[in-house]
Amino acid sequence: MLLQKLQQFMYGRYGGDKFSLFLLILALIISILGSFFWPVALLADAIFLYVLFRMLSRNHAARQKEYYAFLRFWTPVENWIKFQNTRFRDRKTYKYFHCPQCKQRLRAPRGKGKIQVTCQKCHNVFQIKT
Repeated sequence: MLLQKLQQFMYGRYGGDKFSLFLLILALIISILGSFFWPVALLADAIFLYVLFRMLSRNHAARQKEYYAFLRFWTPVENWIKFQNTRFRDRKTYKYFHCPQCKQRLRAPRGKGKIQVTCQKCHNVFQIKT
């Protein structure tokens, strides 16, 4: 019954997204730091209130506009983190490098010695040691 009341209350509200999750984690970190410096804890409380405001808001257009602005910032960061994770996972099997002409990111299998590589983007041919 309580769950049904909560669902009924949240109907038509914006709810959570990646931006809200990011803000919650940021507020948690700031809150931990705020245990040493009390004025910083006020900033964490303000962020928590803003997250609640976003989640309970019925103005979907404004919240989506904020979310898309966040994604313009966050997507390159997320892609860089994912690439670093992939690069670390493949560190024993592949060598990652850039094309000297167009700076396209490429990879080649390790342990092949000096090989000739053709960039798929600009078709530049160059040698690389793997």
